[in-house]
Amino acid sequence: MMSENVMRATGSILFLIACLTVWGAPVAVCADSSATPEYRLKAAFLYNFILFLDGARFDPPDDNAKNDDSSPPILIGILGTDPFADAFEPLKDKEVRNRPVAIRRFKGLDEFADAEGRLPARHPQSEQIGDCHVVFICRSEKEHLTAILGPLRRQSLLTVADTPGFLEAGGIVDFLIEDKKVCFEINTAAAQRAGLQIRSQLLRLAKRIVQTDAFEGPNDEENGNDT
Repeated sequence: MMSENVMRATGSILFLIACLTVWGAPVAVCADSSATPEYRLKAAFLYNFILFLDGARFDPPDDNAKNDDSSPPILIGILGTDPFADAFEPLKDKEVRNRPVAIRRFKGLDEFADAEGRLPARHPQSEQIGDCHVVFICRSEKEHLTAILGPLRRQSLLTVADTPGFLEAGGIVDFLIEDKKVCFEINTAAAQRAGLQIRSQLLRLAKRIVQTDAFEGPNDEENGNDT
């Protein structure tokens, strides 16, 4: 039986190999971050997270669909003030799990304020956001996490951010900077609620794992602001 150190090293190698499919050069799991390089690395993570997820929406197409040019894309959504600039350029014309990748961008909640400055209880584009496979919720939305995450909580959707408290608010993956390196933490309870299974190779690379979900329990309907 492999030791824990060997298993962790194997997981790291697998993740590096996955990153190579996008960038064509080694990308460390934790890498020095500064402005655009930081978000290029985060874009690579968003792409490669998909390789380590199981769930109906993440399953590869069947043999017939593989030969069909109309195979539906894997959608990566960016919600809020976009910090990525051209960080997703390397993803153009790429595929993941035998499906093409497409990027969708969504307005932040503040842009939907009425004339008196009042905000909607839920993001007006929640249905379109829910069609994505992965959505990165930008720091501009840190005050609106309940309004954004609540309506999405039952979607088979990987929610990602780089905002302190994101996991405790019901998000699944949160980036953080530690010793000037980009790392990530995971909420496995939130993933389970979303119907996602995160493979052990990825879990072993997380700096922290949270196992409590803000949307669990008898107040689920109320917390989610469902109508």
